[in-house]
Amino acid sequence: MNVFKTDQIRNVVILGHGGAGKTTLVEAMAFLTGITTRLGTVTDGTTISDYDKEEQKRKFSISTSMVPIISGKVKVNILDAPGYFDFVGEVEEAAAAADAAIIVVNGKSSDIEVGTQKAWDICERFNLPRLFFVSNMDFEHASFTNVVEGLQGLYGSKVAPVYLPIVENDKFVGYADVLSKEAFRFGDKGKKTAADMPSATADDVETFYDSLMESVAETSEELMDRFFEGDTFTKEEINGALKDSVGDNSFMPIIPGSSVNMQGVDILLEAAVNYLPSPADRKISGTNVKT
Repeated sequence: MNVFKTDQIRNVVILGHGGAGKTTLVEAMAFLTGITTRLGTVTDGTTISDYDKEEQKRKFSISTSMVPIISGKVKVNILDAPGYFDFVGEVEEAAAAADAAIIVVNGKSSDIEVGTQKAWDICERFNLPRLFFVSNMDFEHASFTNVVEGLQGLYGSKVAPVYLPIVENDKFVGYADVLSKEAFRFGDKGKKTAADMPSATADDVETFYDSLMESVAETSEELMDRFFEGDTFTKEEINGALKDSVGDNSFMPIIPGSSVNMQGVDILLEAAVNYLPSPADRKISGTNVKT
């Protein structure tokens, strides 16, 4: 049995509006990493996190469940919390135990749903670093742009994409990596291959890349000086700076995907491992009840 040290652990709560696809995302993570050998669905009542008979009957989560995901040398303890407000106590208990959060946002929704905003408020209350996963990008009328603009309208430019969807004929066919400026197309079961960057996407990649480099530069005076001198940062410097920025809540990455088709789930897990803090990184304070 593998033994994971503290810095090899991520305790992550999955938050979001009811029906946004949180449990489906957890199921995709489990299947992709080999925890399960079959991909269950909420509709059929066969997901590993909605195991209670009442949850299977009603087709939504009632209580928080924990699913351990092994990604490389890191163990990601996923806390799948309910999305409906009737069970907010379960959500707050999960948030109190977690070190970070993934907020699932429905890409089909024209507005930022109230459950997404409540998830943000919970993260603020518990000071949780967070990632955003825009789900349901495989649907015809899903709009990543609307979600990004809606989130930035509410929370500012510190919420920004690190990957952009590639859409052809209203179909989600791949993604562009903003940091590496590379494009990938999806194959079967979430597999991907390198592809040419579409010209329409290239402009957006450059825009968000410049914004990310500014965020990286702001993490230290040395990097800021080099930024103004036109220096290029190394991959290690960028990842280290972004991890620090995510850790202190000055940056929240947005990632597009489709859990049903397991598209974008691997890059979400990679971002969780690379950017979200381990328990060793978190400072927890309490109250001395005697004083």
